[in-house]
Amino acid sequence: MVLACMDGPYTRLTEADYDTKLREMGNYLWELEQDLLTADARQDETTAGQVHQKISSLAAKADRFFEIPGKHQMLAAYVSGLGLRIIGQWAEASDRFLNVLKLSPTNGEAWLELSWCLAETEHWEECEMAARRSTEFFPETGAVWGNLALALEKLGRTTEALTSVKTALRLDPQDTRNQGLLSRLEERDTAPRGK
Repeated sequence: MVLACMDGPYTRLTEADYDTKLREMGNYLWELEQDLLTADARQDETTAGQVHQKISSLAAKADRFFEIPGKHQMLAAYVSGLGLRIIGQWAEASDRFLNVLKLSPTNGEAWLELSWCLAETEHWEECEMAARRSTEFFPETGAVWGNLALALEKLGRTTEALTSVKTALRLDPQDTRNQGLLSRLEERDTAPRGK
């Protein structure tokens, strides 16, 4: 099946063309994320701004691909969500990952990305749900359990959060975010209760 494309020099793309192009865009986003982190670490605002713009443009292009019906829509939504997450547009990224999950409810990577975005927007109940789904797909990944522990902490469920963060640290003992979370939770758990 050949599909029309509204973007740039591409006048007619097949599903295979969309798949190839979107995978290239996704790989390029991972490279740009590293460039952005490097620029931020060096406090190089000019380079960071340029990289931010490239990422934003790629996300917008993936959004345009998503608007064209076809099997590629799931990948287009994921690539757009990834770009938006990298540049800190958390709510918009959440929307894109939800689009992925509407098309593929068992996409573990989308559940994981969604849990991070929901944490950043402080939607803790939804974050807990997304993180729990992530643990089903990635039970041996510390970051997933850390996301769940953070959501549980914010929901005031200290005992459950402690269990989750300990699982996270068993899987990834060097994770400083989870080490800090464990310290906070242990302090809260051992603090004297109200009189």
